[in-house]
Amino acid sequence: MIHIILISHGYFCEGLLGSLKMVAGEQDGISAVPLLPGEAPESYREKLKQEIDKNYSEEGVLILTDVTGGTPFNSTGYLAKDYKIGLISGMNMPMLITLIFARMERSTLDELIQAATAPKALGVNGTNLSKGGKRRGKLSLNKD
Repeated sequence: MIHIILISHGYFCEGLLGSLKMVAGEQDGISAVPLLPGEAPESYREKLKQEIDKNYSEEGVLILTDVTGGTPFNSTGYLAKDYKIGLISGMNMPMLITLIFARMERSTLDELIQAATAPKALGVNGTNLSKGGKRRGKLSLNKD
């Protein structure tokens, strides 16, 4: 099974992994590598390399990052010369939940990237809550 590594500026990736466990339970084959405040890019790249080495298989590894162009993203790009890596930026909770339930023993990097970047997996919606909409119970936002 392809291992998933979450990477980000600061502790976002660890928080996202913790939230995933809260929603979907304990998960195998997923880890987080945060870029800590003040950490040098070279040091971070070595830390990420060690995590890849620990979890690498012939199918590769899938890395989700917070933003395109930052140190975590660029570190992955640098390491891709030596590894088979799928890289997705803009990670969020709906994307991660989609990946966890789509990932099978024989899933390929391409299949997982396609699942994670499908419009329904992005989970971006907008709702104006300034007025209107009836409430059902204390927490419902349904209009019906």
